[in-house]
Amino acid sequence: MSEGFIDPERWPDLVRRPEATLLGSRAARVRERLELLTRDNGIALTPGARPRFVVRDGLVLDRIVADGWLGLAEGYMAGEWIADPLPEVLGVLLSQPLESGLGALMSRRRRRDFGGVGTGELPDALVELYTGATRATGSALFASGTRTSATRDVTQFGRVTPVVESWMDAPSVVERADLDDAQVHRTNRMLDMARTGPGDRVLELPSSGGALAVIAARRGARVDVLTADPDHAEVVRARAHAAGVGGAVRVETIRGVVPSPRQWSGTYDAVFSVERAETLGDEGLGQFFDAVERMLSRDGIAVIQSVVHAGGSELADDVVAQSLDVMRAYVWPALRYPTTVRMTAQANKAGLELLREVHTGSHMALTLGLWRAVFTSRERQAAAAGFDPVYRRLWDYQLALHEALVDAGALDCVQLVMRRH
Repeated sequence: MSEGFIDPERWPDLVRRPEATLLGSRAARVRERLELLTRDNGIALTPGARPRFVVRDGLVLDRIVADGWLGLAEGYMAGEWIADPLPEVLGVLLSQPLESGLGALMSRRRRRDFGGVGTGELPDALVELYTGATRATGSALFASGTRTSATRDVTQFGRVTPVVESWMDAPSVVERADLDDAQVHRTNRMLDMARTGPGDRVLELPSSGGALAVIAARRGARVDVLTADPDHAEVVRARAHAAGVGGAVRVETIRGVVPSPRQWSGTYDAVFSVERAETLGDEGLGQFFDAVERMLSRDGIAVIQSVVHAGGSELADDVVAQSLDVMRAYVWPALRYPTTVRMTAQANKAGLELLREVHTGSHMALTLGLWRAVFTSRERQAAAAGFDPVYRRLWDYQLALHEALVDAGALDCVQLVMRRH
């Protein structure tokens, strides 16, 4: 049975009975498939063992038949199955499709439409529960890691240009206490790549919580932060004032994530964005780069940190894409992790030239693990903040899922350094 009461108004899809053609027979085959896959990979199917994958309510099998990877996620949200360690078990489940044959064909035809770009921000009360004192929602960069670099030739604007590509290897061991310093280190590295200093005009599009704005202002820059969420705007203003840089940080609310020229115009020496371009969908990504190019000064630098589809793993691309349907259903409806090639092409189309590409995927995996450890340790605080068990399991699941995808090499985190062509 699922755990506890599920509010039907808040979670209508979780209380809806799954429906699909040949539901019973397909669910039985899914059970057999999952049991064989987990056992072959040394995962027990009984409570108490570790690693383990335990189905507590067969309704999750019906959900999988009806909605694929989203059904698996919703089953976890409803408490119908448990796993420990969750990222490791998800890594095994991701190694092959949930259904095969006719069932797989039917499931591809039933995928939901999740709608357009979401304009809100993550609730501050949620961010506070797992990110640490900085409230930074992007992947951290741990100072004790090592870096290797090489130069590769990339064709941009009809000519071959050298691009410096770096790989930041993470340390083997980190602790929760390292997280805040790692976020400050990552932010300073981004500011360094843009050569941000006294008197510079800086834009963050959209807001990533206030940490970047505060650190840039402490360097003597004047910072504009744009967000479509009025509540989030108030939070960032309060953080800037609490840090003593309120006069140097201007936070403005706009309609939509990317402003039109009528909504917001200006010229900036540096433009920053942290892990939001990927939430805008294909069309929105192009609009995002158009806005960056429009507001970047002739000698300015843009630094874009983004989660990207790495494409170098053994996981099937359609499995990776469908596994993230839970994010589209409950967090970012237009989420699509592009490849760096796709991002570069969109940037070039807008008139931006790629100068440098920094890969920090191993640091992202550590960040996600620390975030999840902090979040699960603060269950009482999460409940007191109004996040019910379903929401808490949703956030636990998505953190573990992203960790599994990064560990499998399916996702990476990159910082793209660009200038106007």
